Order: sequence, then C-alpha cells, then structure tokens
Amino acid sequence: MSRIHENLLNPPFYMEGNNEIEQDSIMIKNKPFSFESLHLLEESSIGSQEVRDKIIQEMFLQWKEESDLLTGYFRLRNRKAALEPMLRGLANFISITTWLNGKILTNINDLLNELDSLTIKPINLNERISFVIKQPDHYHSFIQLSGLYTELEKLYYKQKITSSK
Repeated sequence: MSRIHENLLNPPFYMEGNNEIEQDSIMIKNKPFSFESLHLLEESSIGSQEVRDKIIQEMFLQWKEESDLLTGYFRLRNRKAALEPMLRGLANFISITTWLNGKILTNINDLLNELDSLTIKPINLNERISFVIKQPDHYHSFIQLSGLYTELEKLYYKQKITSSK
C-alpha cells in the first residue's frame, strides 16, 4: 500500500489512526490523493499529458461505476458504507480539477483557497465542495458530487477539444 504524504493526511479524507480503510466493493481503487503523494514523496511527475488523460478518464469511469453502488447504499440508508467511496470520489474529483488546471495539489490545509484560484472549474465550486466535505455520507452530498463530476467531465472534454485546435 502506498504511503500518503503528511500534507494530504487531513480529515475527512484521513482520520487519525484510521488510514487503512479497505472495502472490496469500492470501485475507486486508489487511496485519496495517492498520485499527489507519489509526486511529493518521490518528486516524480504524474507523467505526460497522455498518462494524465488516461488516469483522469479512468477516474471518471470509476466514479460512474461507484455512483451506482452509492445509489444502492443511500437507498438502504447505509451511510456508513457510503462514506469511504464518497471520500475517494471527492478526492479524485479534487485531483482531476487541479490537474485540469495544470497544477498538482501539495497541501489540503488550504483546499478552498487552492480551488478558488483555479480557472477551469464547475460553477460555485467552493460552496458545493464545502457542503460535500462537511457531510460526505449524506445523500444530498452524493447528488452534489455527482453534479460536480458531470460538469467537470464536460469541462475536461471541452478543454481537450479546444487545446487540440
């Protein structure tokens, strides 16, 4: 299991003394901010734009698969089972958003200011992310995060099309 850099070991993504939560049913296999940690710990880059695109597209696909499972968890009112996949989905969303802007997140202590400085992002990102971070195991947070993913995927493909011209 990969180590996570201390700048990224903050709640709600990592709770004190509880950093190794694993559920076999989780579709999002990478731990929150694992790519950023690799960059910070080994001073390596995430790779070429093609590698980054492949990772981003995989993250979008994993979220779509995960959201089907999350719908079932929320239907059964199983917030406990929904928490870990929601946190991984939220972390991947944040990663994609920063990468889309050509940046790599190095610290989540000042996450909202970091996200506010980005130019390519969904509308009202800070308010919506704040809502999800405060209550990641709530159904309305799932709906909000799903909407954010939909908007971000559109922005991602729009940027790919405009940058290839």
